[in-house]
Amino acid sequence: MSKERILVIPGGFVPYNDTVTLLTYKHLRNIDAEFDVVALKGKEDPTLKQKLEQDPAYSRFHVQYVCDYDQAVATFEKKNVISGLIWFHRYCKAALKQAQKYPYKVVYTSSVPAFTHLAGYWIKKKLGSSITWVASMSDPLYHSPYKHDTETIHEYSLIQKIGFYVYIAIFMNSRHEKLAQKYSDRMIYICPEQRDFSVSQYPEHQQAYLEKSMTVSLNYLPQWDQDMIAAGNQTPEVHHPLIYSHLGRVYGLRKIDAFLQALIQLKKDCPKLAETIQFNQYGEIKQKYQKLIQDSHLEDVIHLLDKVTYEEAEKKMIQSDGLVLFDTIMPDNEIQPYLPSKAIEYMLLRKDLLIISTPKSPAWRIFTGLGYDCCRNDTEEVKQEIWKLMTVAPVKHDYDISMYENTRATAQLKQYIESKLN
Repeated sequence: MSKERILVIPGGFVPYNDTVTLLTYKHLRNIDAEFDVVALKGKEDPTLKQKLEQDPAYSRFHVQYVCDYDQAVATFEKKNVISGLIWFHRYCKAALKQAQKYPYKVVYTSSVPAFTHLAGYWIKKKLGSSITWVASMSDPLYHSPYKHDTETIHEYSLIQKIGFYVYIAIFMNSRHEKLAQKYSDRMIYICPEQRDFSVSQYPEHQQAYLEKSMTVSLNYLPQWDQDMIAAGNQTPEVHHPLIYSHLGRVYGLRKIDAFLQALIQLKKDCPKLAETIQFNQYGEIKQKYQKLIQDSHLEDVIHLLDKVTYEEAEKKMIQSDGLVLFDTIMPDNEIQPYLPSKAIEYMLLRKDLLIISTPKSPAWRIFTGLGYDCCRNDTEEVKQEIWKLMTVAPVKHDYDISMYENTRATAQLKQYIESKLN
């Protein structure tokens, strides 16, 4: 007997290496079905492709590409507005056309890009109750704090501001989230904070939207993450100087002002600070922070390096004495709905961490629950935490994170979708 088929509209898809593409695959791989994926073709990550080829579940994903990812997504740099508008509508039409080729019982959409939900809406409107629409949200779009980060937007040039608003209009359009909230049968969030923030934006529908919400945590695949799991079970090697690494962009509300001021003060007190501890930043960092690092002569303490591949990132994390998590910074009394995807890798490695966060964020809740200390975006707090990391020998932390294993983390979603297939 042939398996039921599920229609998947994710935007980009693995082996294009992106937080959302990985989230989509991990959400669906345990479901007993075949998957027809209508995707945008992004650059393949060879390491990720190798992992997928060794995963039996991947053979059940049948991918058709409509166009290149960059044709449909007007990026901050390219500002390809006309191309983006044309191709993202073509993508949605291709998804609708595919939906009518087979009697699908379930369609799954995954933002970002948010227009995947526009395609989901078209399909739901056309097919009605005969199809169940599951909409996954990786980031809140309506009233997104990043869209209203006036400090960062003020720093942009006129051309950058235009690029930013074009990017928002196509990639993170609030209207598309509103369609998903109203018409989908299930909304999937990565953490309770994201769910609570998102549904609170719709006070007149808050209870109804909450009732059709489901939380599926970011999670790991043991067969993919063997090296990190093994490294997390070993006594850490101590380097001189200690090396702490942050892999990822430092932009928008990922503010590191207190971190840099703490290092400026520490270096003033200890001119040979770089002989004790150094920080590696892999990936984009705001120009104003680059300038502050140079003006404060911190280049020997903070090394600004290019973004690395999936495989290289894993190696850098394993080789580091500790890791840094620069969280989204919002007022302490507000829900902070973002959880960096690297949090899972950090948990697996069990290393010492420097976490700069806010008390109502998922990272603060998760890591304090595992026994780590978090500090607010406060110069003195960050300074004291760095000093502690410098003066106390690194240790291997011990805790249970089995709840974040892929099969266990996605069990509720699997049960829900399979109930709609029967």
